[in-house]
Amino acid sequence: MPLIGPEGIDSNTRSLRRIASRASMAKAPKTHPMAFAARSLFLALAIAAIHPVGVAQAQTAGADTGARAHYAIAPGPLADVLAQFAALTHTPLSFDPATLAGLRSDGLNGPYSVDEGFRTLLRGSGYALDAKGNGMWSLRRVKDTDANGAGSVTETLAPVVVTAANDAAKSLNPPTTVGSKEALSARDIPQTVSVVTQDQIQALAMRTVDDAMRYAPGVTTEVNQPGFSSYYSRGFPISTIQFDGVPTGIVTSGISGPTEGLAAYDRVEVLYGPAGILNGFGGEGGIMNLVRKRAPEQFEASAQISAGTYSNGDVQADIGGPLNAAGTLRGRVVVDEQYQHEMQDTTWLRNQQFYGTLEADITPTTLVRVGASYTDIYGKLMYGLPNNTDYTTPDVSRSTYLGPDWNWFSTQRTNAFAEVEQKLEGGWTAKLSYNFMRTTTDVLTGALFTNDVALDQAQHYSVNTQDANTQNALDVYATGPFALFGRTHHLTIGASYLHTNDVTNQFLINPDSGLDFEGDLYAPLTDNSAYSNDFAGGPQNDVTTDSTQFGFYGNARFSLADPLTLVLGGRVTWWSSDSTPSADPNDNYFGNVATRDHVTAKFSPMVGLIYDINDQHTLYASYASIFQPQAGDETVSGQVIKPLEGNQFEVGEKAEFLDGLLTTNIALFHIREKNRAESDPINTGYYIAAGEAQSQGVDLRATGKLTDDWKIGAGYTYTDWRNYDDSFTAHQSFSVVAPKHVFKLWTSYTLPGELRRWTVGGATYVQSRTFYKDSSGFLSNNTLPSGTLVAGGYATLDLSVGYQINKHLNASLLVTNVFDRKYISSLTTGGIGTYYGDPVKVLFTLRATM
Repeated sequence: MPLIGPEGIDSNTRSLRRIASRASMAKAPKTHPMAFAARSLFLALAIAAIHPVGVAQAQTAGADTGARAHYAIAPGPLADVLAQFAALTHTPLSFDPATLAGLRSDGLNGPYSVDEGFRTLLRGSGYALDAKGNGMWSLRRVKDTDANGAGSVTETLAPVVVTAANDAAKSLNPPTTVGSKEALSARDIPQTVSVVTQDQIQALAMRTVDDAMRYAPGVTTEVNQPGFSSYYSRGFPISTIQFDGVPTGIVTSGISGPTEGLAAYDRVEVLYGPAGILNGFGGEGGIMNLVRKRAPEQFEASAQISAGTYSNGDVQADIGGPLNAAGTLRGRVVVDEQYQHEMQDTTWLRNQQFYGTLEADITPTTLVRVGASYTDIYGKLMYGLPNNTDYTTPDVSRSTYLGPDWNWFSTQRTNAFAEVEQKLEGGWTAKLSYNFMRTTTDVLTGALFTNDVALDQAQHYSVNTQDANTQNALDVYATGPFALFGRTHHLTIGASYLHTNDVTNQFLINPDSGLDFEGDLYAPLTDNSAYSNDFAGGPQNDVTTDSTQFGFYGNARFSLADPLTLVLGGRVTWWSSDSTPSADPNDNYFGNVATRDHVTAKFSPMVGLIYDINDQHTLYASYASIFQPQAGDETVSGQVIKPLEGNQFEVGEKAEFLDGLLTTNIALFHIREKNRAESDPINTGYYIAAGEAQSQGVDLRATGKLTDDWKIGAGYTYTDWRNYDDSFTAHQSFSVVAPKHVFKLWTSYTLPGELRRWTVGGATYVQSRTFYKDSSGFLSNNTLPSGTLVAGGYATLDLSVGYQINKHLNASLLVTNVFDRKYISSLTTGGIGTYYGDPVKVLFTLRATM
């Protein structure tokens, strides 16, 4: 069988979009100024050590059809796996993937010649290769297929030529695992999903999850305090973060979840709406999945240095490839350091991240993967602006620092993981995953809240919060095809376990220290008695929380007809949480009482229907349930209030245009939720489960390529929310996180002809106003009966230009908030924590790749 030319993969059919995920995962990002010479030496030595192996392997892969090379292609739909192997072996194979719908392959993992590889993939499928002449190959249907894939011809399939030209589009629309345990195209998932790809991460110089969520369609961000953010979609919280599909106890808010750096991750996947089947609980807003970078099969290396305004700097090195001649052992290392001054005077932040991973093909059917990352973030930050008692927001310079000299933020996170993936008979795969995470945080907070406009003064709040959060997570599942009523279907079954221990110590300011005072809002606050051990002399509040979650889950995809798929899923969950305050009254300042809550065998269902109108258009509908415990909100009897419950209905259409280069999605959603926590009107400081909320609207998405040189990612979300208790007794304000209109656009264009080395791009973020209606007068210190706090709508524009100096070196310039728009990016519902968005910033990046 001849190997001809760099023919690749057609994205004409949705199942083939999964092909590019391995290629996109092998790419890398960025880098900053600290011991740069030492890091450069490390990079050079590492390249010298690994590069010869990569070259040898690449030469082997280009041999004749009788020569063997190592291939590792995961099990999946037969059309997908064939196209992957054809691309890797440069075989010009043409076929219509729709004719292979419902057929799956065990994939490849081991040494194969090209002939052996195709015979292995096609064995038992009822198809064989057919020479078309001119070096081209197609598939033919056979009967009485023997063990070698031979048989008599009954039909030659209509050809659809597979090309590599669409690989770039696939990198913009990669398959996702956020809605399933296996990688699926968006058209195979009956809910709205989006992906922030490595291409976007590099183009917009994204450093953290906050940056990624800014341009994830339909997502809004609320800053809880510097370094800690909550993310929302459709007016509700995106409740949990996954790492490579393994759920964690990190909610996207609170002291145990600092915003994550992106250096170790290939992409960020978001599923919108409830997703409790694989996640444990189905929070209303959705889930986020951080996909780690994998060890590449061929040598790759990159180094990047960035510098910009506000002393903004970043240095990153990323190197990986095979570690032995056979390619059965692979590794990758990423080192990243970031430093920047914040917009407020005297504030700054440093972020150091280290990541390493190893992959080993223990046998041709067994893959073992291990890795670890360590993140250290620290700096001096300001903890938001106070709102005014007349229901206006602050109007001060963005550079104004309001706080004492000793404000401090420090967090360290260690994350270790291990995976074993085993291919089984009949196209089935089993996978066992373990994830360990420990996060420690030490925050010194001196901040202002509730500015009294009559006195022109704000109250001062001071606290030292120390937290240690430890998590252990296990997930095991099996997935594969099964036959029923003459058709092939697909089943995933599994179980997961998560244990979280959280120890929080709060040291309140000693009233006698002189640090607890009221200060003029418009004059910088100074600390007249520099921080030493003053907190130790004040009240203390210590709480330990242990929670355990265990469950079984299943998801079946029934092929009712060639164009029609029924998706049925469910999960049964057991959950318990114990919160224990300190037994010493001196360490229990708020008088907390021990609480215990549990859920036994709670069933969370999901139903979806997918109908392929044709090769381009798919209609879908889905129902998903909401179930989310509300640990931390207690009734007067000391019990945790009832869990949030509700449901979401979603219908939509997903499509591909321009031969799969461009994908679109339109969705209509309706979410109803009950048991929202509200302040107990009789017992101050306690809560009752009485609130209800509703959100409905439309999501519009378009991602991919308009031409070979023009990339685009756009999203518009309209949200019509109803909060059935809009007084201050509502524990969370719905309107603050649910602007009616959110529009996001990212684009880049490579200039034609002699200017092809140049790429220009831009991004815009448009959001309508957010507001909070206070019917109790709380925010006015009860000087007014009620009022509405409003943050106006805004639009920002980012512009970029890049120049490809040569095939290894690229330079780019990014300007964010070009028109220096002053706006409030996060509006608090209380008296503290309103934040301005960043002013205009400029960042220059030089990136080298091998």
